[in-house]
Amino acid sequence: MPIAQGDLFYHSVHGLCRVDEISKQKQSGKQTIYYALVPKVASQMKTRFVIAAGDMEISGFHTLISPREANKILDYLKVGDKKTAPPVMTFKTPSSAEQNKAWSLARAILSFSHEKFEGQDQRKRQMLERSAKGLVGELAFVFKITLKETASRIQKSLGNASKINPSVLMALSEAGED
Repeated sequence: MPIAQGDLFYHSVHGLCRVDEISKQKQSGKQTIYYALVPKVASQMKTRFVIAAGDMEISGFHTLISPREANKILDYLKVGDKKTAPPVMTFKTPSSAEQNKAWSLARAILSFSHEKFEGQDQRKRQMLERSAKGLVGELAFVFKITLKETASRIQKSLGNASKINPSVLMALSEAGED
């Protein structure tokens, strides 16, 4: 699917971004298309991501999932059924790789919710926080609801709070702050 100026992409860390500019530059003697993405929520730093067309897939930016796909993710979090989720990331087609980004965040949250790890494990805690922030942000935009409402929906889908790892509840709570 060709990318056009104004198209929206999502990144689990940087949030919603739009294609601001498309340019061609020489790279290793070849003309390469570059996309300049800017966050929808402007910051004082005037952040801009310039990514070669061939690197879009691995950059972490992906097209938004549909509301139907978002509901499937919430259902998956409810039952934790591996048959509900698409296979783990395969980069054979852009659409499957893009969809799997949100699914991989959901898988990580579900995995952490049943795992007993201490909050002191910094690497796991960061991964959990990024997964929660990314999934909450994307689903909030897709459903057109607040971050807090989305975090609450995800927590409800995970089930009884007493059975969920407290680190997951904390990460969802932080991700739900507007």
